[in-house]
Order: sequence, then C-alpha cells, then structure tokens
Amino acid sequence: MNSYPFVLSESDTLDRVLAGVSLARYGDGEFKIAGTSSDIKSQPYHIELAKRLRNILIDSGACMVGIPNIHSATPKAEFWGRQMQFCSLLDDTRRYASSFITRPDSAPWIDEPSYWDRLESLWVGHDVTLIGGSPKSLKPEDLVGAGTITEIQAPRQNAWAEYGDLVKRIGRPKRAIICLGPTATVLAVDLCRRGVHAVDLGHIGMFLRKHRRGEPMWLTKEDKSHDKAVSA
Repeated sequence: MNSYPFVLSESDTLDRVLAGVSLARYGDGEFKIAGTSSDIKSQPYHIELAKRLRNILIDSGACMVGIPNIHSATPKAEFWGRQMQFCSLLDDTRRYASSFITRPDSAPWIDEPSYWDRLESLWVGHDVTLIGGSPKSLKPEDLVGAGTITEIQAPRQNAWAEYGDLVKRIGRPKRAIICLGPTATVLAVDLCRRGVHAVDLGHIGMFLRKHRRGEPMWLTKEDKSHDKAVSA
C-alpha cells in the first residue's frame, strides 16, 4: 500500500480557490465508487464514472483535487482513517488539496467568522452558476450578496446518468459552484478544462445554514433522517 500523500491545509486550499483555482473533491463516496465498484446512496456504480474518478486522482489538469485531510487533528479520525485502504489510487508524490474545506464537522477549526467570510466571497458581488440536487446543497437563497445566480437543477439520485445534458445546460459561465456528489468531482475538472472557475463545495450549504443559525457543526438525527426521506 502506498503512503497517504501530502494534503494542503483547509486555509491554504481556500486561499487557492479564492485565487481562481478550480477544485474537485473526494470523500468516502467517491473513493468507494472508484476503489470498490460499489453503489453509494446517491449514485449507483457506473464503470465510466469509476474510471474518471480513478484517473482524476492522478491527472486533473489545472483543477486541484481535494482528499480527506487524515493527517490533521480531525475528530473523525477513525472514520476517515478507513480511507487509507484507497492509497493505491493516489499519487503519493502529488500535493493534494483538502476536501475538508466543506466539512466543519471533520475540521472544526474552520468554523470561525473569517473562514465563512472568505468562503462567501466566492459569490458576494459575483455572477455565479449554481449546480445542485440535494437538500444539503447550497440553494440560491444561501448566496447572499451574489450578483446574477443561474441555477441548474440536477437529479438527487444518479446525476451521472444525465452528465452530458448537464454539461450542455451549464455552458461556460465564469464561475460555477457545484454540489452534486461524485458527479461534481468530474464536472469540476471538465469545466475547468473549458476555462470555467469550477468549485465543488459538496454539503457546505447544510453547514452554512447551521452557521447562520448558530447551531453546532455536526450532523443530527434530523439531518440524516431528512436526507433519507429525500433519497427514498
């Protein structure tokens, strides 16, 4: 098994995103599809999706690739440590970004006003295209202070089945914010290659709303039951 590669801090990852670098992210679901040919809750296994997810870990062009920052002091070390089984998919000479940029439950040190302010600067005063399909995604009303918001609705389940249509619908905006599971990972890379500043922000919408309500940064039973209800 390869050693787990170097991962940028969450702050350094966000700095690069704010400087205009695109970001594709991997969590346990993306690793599972790429490494075990298994379904996940929101996305059935597809051979082409798995192939793309494996290839992007090695070559993503100008798009950064974020993986779990398991070398950090994450309180979810036991959970994320299981991703070590996928080390063979990684290039241990590559510098990866941190996928915890969107997970204050896994990186509680990012839950501070300056971090949220910097994150929100991705859309404040900017025209953005928002691509999402889950209730955990960012919603147009979350993008307070944005200029024009173009929303592209995608399926909550099996978004990969509509990938070609999604790419056509998105076009070539200046900035795209994507919240769409494993499909977002591939989409960020492909949009980046088309000159779009594409940022995969996963479930950050759910955590941003918790932040604005002053709630703790962890998933509650209500969060999980709501997600299951939507998935059914």
